Amino acid sequence: MHLLTLAPLVVLGVSIPWFLLAVLAWLLLAWYSRRVYFNPRREGDILSGLAWDFIRVYCRVYHQLRISGREHVPLTPVVGGRPIVVIANHTAGLDPVLIQAACPWYIRWMMAADMKGENLDWLWEFTGVILVDRSGKAEVSGVRAAMSTLRDGTAVGIFPEGKLRTTPTEINPFLPGVGLIVCRGNALILPAVIRGTPFCQSSWGSLAEPSASSVEFKPMLDPRHLGWKAAEIAPNLERMYRTWLA
Repeated sequence: MHLLTLAPLVVLGVSIPWFLLAVLAWLLLAWYSRRVYFNPRREGDILSGLAWDFIRVYCRVYHQLRISGREHVPLTPVVGGRPIVVIANHTAGLDPVLIQAACPWYIRWMMAADMKGENLDWLWEFTGVILVDRSGKAEVSGVRAAMSTLRDGTAVGIFPEGKLRTTPTEINPFLPGVGLIVCRGNALILPAVIRGTPFCQSSWGSLAEPSASSVEFKPMLDPRHLGWKAAEIAPNLERMYRTWLA
């Protein structure tokens, strides 16, 4: 056999042990990270640990993720017996991935059911997304799922705009449902401001396009202490976000 023919086999033979070693190291890292950081519902699930590590590396390298305001993020998703609702402006389909990569605890995101795409039920089930049917009465089931999640001590993530921006600087009106969930769940609000994501017409496009994105956490808000009623939460938050993003 010609030497040039043997060369790929030799390289492959040398590479396989290093590849297997890298996979083993990755699995050990995943085992550690899923115990410390990831979704408590999946304690012991290496696949969840792998997913967690992947999104952190992906966001740091591919999207050059910068995080500020870490001092405003508590170590647990429950503070003083009260759960946390993470609120963020909605710039791209990438948004929940960025915020999850920046948080030390699992966030269960709410998402419109009409945005879930085809043949992706396995993904939403794995990530624990709460699908909300915006067409009518079925929306109640999404609110109930959010309430149950908060009672279990798991954070809920909401994009109050309800849809992606249509221009690079646009902020859509905040929907009133966020106030209902926060008040009924007796929750604290952790605001996250997202900047620098790719401007794409589709939700999935931003995942493939590199960027220099950032997540800034603002001080937590206590609607009860501020005297905000349920109907006041959405407009008050919208005003704050317009100021932050001006």
